Amino acid sequence: MAVSFIAQPIWKLGVEKMNQAEFSELTFKCDNAMRNHLLAKQRLVMTPSKANVMDVKSAEIGLIDCQDYDLMRKSLIRWGLTENELSEMALVAIEEKGADLREVVRIHEIRY
Repeated sequence: MAVSFIAQPIWKLGVEKMNQAEFSELTFKCDNAMRNHLLAKQRLVMTPSKANVMDVKSAEIGLIDCQDYDLMRKSLIRWGLTENELSEMALVAIEEKGADLREVVRIHEIRY
């Protein structure tokens, strides 16, 4: 019984370390895709035009990056990670890029 209490944190740490780089990349790709989509939709609302409609459609294709991100999140949950551990991995991704607080806010500002 005691071995399982010791092994579980070690297992989770290993899963995090093995997947951090890919998870970081997918986190940024998805955040950028969502930001681009939001901006394209806002431009279309402010200035309806065929070009802006095409920009929204292009931005929607970019959201495929979010599907890859979501699939990886689900996979990591199946491997035993919790939502809190995945959130920590996302924060590590931001820190790896050397972001300051303004960058963190900018990255997540569309989530309101």
